[in-house]
Amino acid sequence: MPRKVAKSKRPEAERAGEWYLREVCGCVVTRRALRTKYAKVDFYCADIIGKHADGSCVYAQATAGGNAALRIRRRKLETVPWHESEKVMVLQLTFMPDPANMRRKLWFFRVHRYDHVHDRNWRVDSVAEPVPKAWFKAWKDVGDSG
Repeated sequence: MPRKVAKSKRPEAERAGEWYLREVCGCVVTRRALRTKYAKVDFYCADIIGKHADGSCVYAQATAGGNAALRIRRRKLETVPWHESEKVMVLQLTFMPDPANMRRKLWFFRVHRYDHVHDRNWRVDSVAEPVPKAWFKAWKDVGDSG
């Protein structure tokens, strides 16, 4: 009997990461990296880029993996010479069982921020950011007409 292979949550993590940059970080424009069967194009080793109204950028790498995947993504981001106005983070998608219904899962982002200006260390936010179910769908601009 063939073994089942678990489906990756990485595409969902990237879509939710785009929502996170818009809703929590206050970015007015976001773009996700191109990922097709034959090509992968990132923004300076990041999956998602967001721009604030003042022009400053936020670069985010989304992962649904464990500590090994997190370590790989952190090391990639450390190699890029970032400008001091740019913010760099890794969004790690994690879950816990819903106490009200054990068949459901509650999803969270553990946000790892890279302090590339002062001491080149990673800091993890003390509170995990809840990810609503709607964030797993693609972001659609309300004002778009086409």
